[in-house]
This record gives sequence, C-alpha cells and structure tokens, in this order.
Amino acid sequence: MSWQTLGRQVPRGFDVAGRPEPEDLIQGQTEASEEPERELYCYICGSAITRREERFTVQGSHEHTFTNPGGYVYHIGCFRTAPGCEQGGEFTEAYTWFQGFAWRYALCASCRVHLGWAYRDGEGGEFYGLILNRLLESLEFFPSES
Repeated sequence: MSWQTLGRQVPRGFDVAGRPEPEDLIQGQTEASEEPERELYCYICGSAITRREERFTVQGSHEHTFTNPGGYVYHIGCFRTAPGCEQGGEFTEAYTWFQGFAWRYALCASCRVHLGWAYRDGEGGEFYGLILNRLLESLEFFPSES
C-alpha cells in the first residue's frame, strides 16, 4: 500500500492552517479514510511521532525526494502535525525545499534523533517534512527492551 493512498489531503486552495493559499503550493482534497487511525513511530526508540491521517499534499505530492547541499538524498513525506517531534534550531529560508517556507530541524521528542524538518510560512502556517525511512508503521518487529 503506498503512502499516497492512505492519508487525507488539505482541501484545494488552502494552506496547512486552513487559510486560502496559492493553488500551486498546497493542494489536494480531503478523503474519507476507511482504515482506523494508525500511528507512525520513531525508528530508533519506538515513540509515537505522528498519525498516518496527518499526511497531505504539498506542491502536488505527499512524498518528495530532495538532495541537500552536502549531497545527502532524503525521501520525505509531508504531515500536518507531528506531536512526537520537538523542533530544534532557528527557522531559516536558506536551501529551503518549499518556496515561501522557512525550516528548522524536527527531532524525536524522546530520543532526539533527526526525523526531518518543520516548515513555517510568513503567516505562521506550519507542516512537517519527515524522512519516511525513519518512521515505522508498526512496532511488531521493533526490538524489545529485554
């Protein structure tokens, strides 16, 4: 099952805070989910980070692949909220992957591992770009503490 088919999307023409937004930045439509809400977990400590239902489309897609200035490639998914994340550093527009949004680090609030980035526009609208291979859909095979 792909990420795009599992989550709802921001209504077309609105930003992450529900305000009208230029059509080319954040778009999509809300879908009724037939699946129960499911959490996504930190791949290091197993803490709940966000829910699958928080996925949405930014610049035409939920998933994006970007290369940072150091040459590292990241495959991220966009999420409205990530309550299990703590933000670190100052917001900057340098090397932003989403025009009109400044970013800072998104870290697991429990173990502080880097999970992605928090993005904010000039009006306070915010979303998270989380590295998909650093999120677990299930703790079934997560290492036990014993």
